[in-house]
Amino acid sequence: MSAYAHIPVMLREVVENLAIPKGGRAIDLTLGLGGHAEALLLKADDDVRYLGVDRDPEARDIALQRLGKDERFSVIASTYEDVWETKCLQEWMIRYASDGLDIVLADLGASSLQFKTPGRGFSFMVEGPLDMRMDATSGLTALEWLERQDEITLADVLYKYGEERASRPISNAIIRALESGKLRTTLDLANSIYTVLPREIAKRKKRIDPATRTFQAIRIAVNAELVGLEQTIEKAVSSLKLCGRIGIISFHSLEDRIVKQTFRRLAGIYDGPGREPPMKMPKFLQIISPGGIKPGEAECAANPPSRSARLRLAQRVPCSV
Repeated sequence: MSAYAHIPVMLREVVENLAIPKGGRAIDLTLGLGGHAEALLLKADDDVRYLGVDRDPEARDIALQRLGKDERFSVIASTYEDVWETKCLQEWMIRYASDGLDIVLADLGASSLQFKTPGRGFSFMVEGPLDMRMDATSGLTALEWLERQDEITLADVLYKYGEERASRPISNAIIRALESGKLRTTLDLANSIYTVLPREIAKRKKRIDPATRTFQAIRIAVNAELVGLEQTIEKAVSSLKLCGRIGIISFHSLEDRIVKQTFRRLAGIYDGPGREPPMKMPKFLQIISPGGIKPGEAECAANPPSRSARLRLAQRVPCSV
């Protein structure tokens, strides 16, 4: 896959709302193939510094093909939740951003590289191994993870992370396929789901593919995608300069809910029971576009997976209570 063929989601909206100021410092917590980084650096001056973070070695290699010759750019191998404790980040912050960051960006979706490479096992559209790991060099594959589940724990994951109403019968079908030795590939997994939710019926009714929610749930569980997201946002906000901005792109309601609620809490907005908070809430953020920003019609038509994307933005303000 060409590094330069990739067009990241909501590129125009990211560039318009997260432009790096003169001499600014930016961290991209989910670098991916480097599309957002390339566009933001194209508009930036020679004194900026941009740090990309990603757990996927293949994605990092492609991003380095695009940007490795740019002296303003550097990259760290890590997850967004772990990077804050790494020596590499601490050294970068001391050297370039001792007074804080101007921009923090995170695109929480799996990359097109992962979905379009059959060997990565992310897609139910093509046959591949049941892998789904964002870092294919470590951790359990999806198949190994499934082998450790029982019918109840798997159903719980499908309901929690996939919001799948048919979680129990789908879990039963997957476990039966696993026990009979008929679950080895992505298409095996998809076909076990279709025994519960027929694909043809969904097509006729113009609904999403019945395997979508189950694949999403297993991928989230395998990669622990939601673990530490709230804490990551908190650490990112605490690293921002005054007037620095944070932008996060989510692709499903679970991610978006965490981002929205964390932004609101850090903006001093109370969402708990009753009209008044039990104690005064500090305000660190000003939310920009409270409902979030969605991709335009042209992008949705050209890139259908972008339809579920939502960009939430906030700006650092002086702490007040």
